[in-house]
Amino acid sequence: MAFPDATELLIAYLTPLVSPLPVVSRRPDPRPAAFVQVRRAGGNALPPVRDTARMDVWCWDGDERAAMALALLVRAAVWKLPGTLLLGGVVCYRVQEFLAPRPDDDPVTNSPRAWATYTLDLRANDVIQPAP
Repeated sequence: MAFPDATELLIAYLTPLVSPLPVVSRRPDPRPAAFVQVRRAGGNALPPVRDTARMDVWCWDGDERAAMALALLVRAAVWKLPGTLLLGGVVCYRVQEFLAPRPDDDPVTNSPRAWATYTLDLRANDVIQPAP
């Protein structure tokens, strides 16, 4: 059974929308002043062909206001996902906002960032098995 990589799909979707800022799954070292970080935080399968991916999105920028502006740009893009055909032909059926964008400075560096959590309902075409 193979489900789509929700992190890869969201990174591919957001990259052209926030360019030239990088969209990554792991914080780069050295850390750029501004970037978007996407990580899967959970979710579950909804048989027979759906995956509900809970996604954390952190938006880093030089100050709190800029980080929040970036988070709101990403938020608007995420809300446009329902009905969208993503990388590899994966369809996003629905978006739910679990936690709206909010300031959440990095606890280690105290760098400004904003954090939001979304749930994406994705079609998992690869789990469909033809009858024998």
